[in-house]
Amino acid sequence: MVDRTGDDRRATGLVPAAGVPLLRLFAEKSGVRGHASTALLAPGFHPGRDRGQVLVDVAIGLAMGATSVSAAMDTTAGATAVTGAVASGVTAWRLFSDELDPVMLGRLARSRAAHRRRMWSLLAARPGGFPRVSVAGHVWDGWIVLDVDASLVESHSEKEGAAATYKKHVFGLHPILVTCANTGEILAILLRPGNAGSNTAEDHITVLTEAIAQLPARYRRKIIFRCDGAGATKDLLKWIKETAAKDGHTWHYSVGFDITQPIRDAIVKVPKKVWACAITPEGKVRDRAYVTELTGLLDLNRGQNGWPDGIRVIARLEPLHPKHRKNASEIEKRRGQRFQAVAHDLPGHHYPRQDAFHRDHADVESVIKEGKNLGLRRLPFYAMAANQAWCHAVMLAADLLAWLRLLILDHHPDLRTATPALLRRLLFQIPARLVRRARKRLIRLCADHPHTADLITAWNKIRALAAPS
Repeated sequence: MVDRTGDDRRATGLVPAAGVPLLRLFAEKSGVRGHASTALLAPGFHPGRDRGQVLVDVAIGLAMGATSVSAAMDTTAGATAVTGAVASGVTAWRLFSDELDPVMLGRLARSRAAHRRRMWSLLAARPGGFPRVSVAGHVWDGWIVLDVDASLVESHSEKEGAAATYKKHVFGLHPILVTCANTGEILAILLRPGNAGSNTAEDHITVLTEAIAQLPARYRRKIIFRCDGAGATKDLLKWIKETAAKDGHTWHYSVGFDITQPIRDAIVKVPKKVWACAITPEGKVRDRAYVTELTGLLDLNRGQNGWPDGIRVIARLEPLHPKHRKNASEIEKRRGQRFQAVAHDLPGHHYPRQDAFHRDHADVESVIKEGKNLGLRRLPFYAMAANQAWCHAVMLAADLLAWLRLLILDHHPDLRTATPALLRRLLFQIPARLVRRARKRLIRLCADHPHTADLITAWNKIRALAAPS
């Protein structure tokens, strides 16, 4: 139980941050811990600590701001007055470095997918239904939008796979992430060497296959894939269309398109009156930015060895910013405009809105930033396999916070969209004390904290969750 009170000299069991028992209760009541424990059972191995609980405790530590294995366990151990004893940092380290091999990671991924079915059913049962993507006043009802993007993880030591990246001053790894724009979850992370290419279709197909496997079957029928120019490869787009046709699904794509000389020539040919004002994802007119369709002016070489049938190309003009001037073409410099293009096969013909839908892909940067705030910025192990296992803890932390915002904190306008850092500052780091009264254990919170009532509301909503089947 949770109670609000002032000073109580009889209180014992200090808890530095009430967010730890809150997240632990949420992991238990939602079924996260149970699925993880079942997945990590090993025949003939009977550890003293439940391995699923150890993984969840690391994820909770990451959600609370820890950046290493030992710090994550120390953070969770700060609430032992409420949660009971937790595993040591050595046990957690052994879990990632020795026990989470590819077979166990596969089992863990399947358990995450099974649990996601339950969480998405809870989201669909809300009064507003399952989250939908809305861009420029258009609601993409019934569509799941998956954003694909790569990022750089800097390494200050010779970790396995660390190498010089395309940014010459950055030494590290080059993972690809897939996020769900509907919910803010990180569905899949594929660690790659730092010198891995950007336009590697095989890597994109691998990580997308893992991400799609995370989706409940009913939500795989209508998917839109968004990616920057790294996804504009014939092999990837053909895989999307062929896989969808084979399974009887409807999948679309929207990817950045390279500005080649034929694209520039086509843009120059378009009369001024054909250009339409560009709009932002919020639906506002973008100053001095214009869009038009180029498909009819291009030879896209469709067919078996070319681009997939149905591909369309949108061009966009916007003022040439000084930071892009160095890499701009001569025609862009003369016109003072930056040329951009998008290849897509989205339904409809409102190309300003379709362009705005693709620009909304930039939100993936915020989710990746959150992922780095949850432990992806610093990979703690030398071995690539152990760091890949660490990514599962990062994804679990991101999932917990995404579901917490959507299901538990939806009553508060700021908390339901808060970043991990803001959640820690406003909610998770409220101090508490455990007291016993009338044969009950009470968590007492500071009475004058501005978000004490929100924490109590969140606690009660978690306790009211139906038990997982």
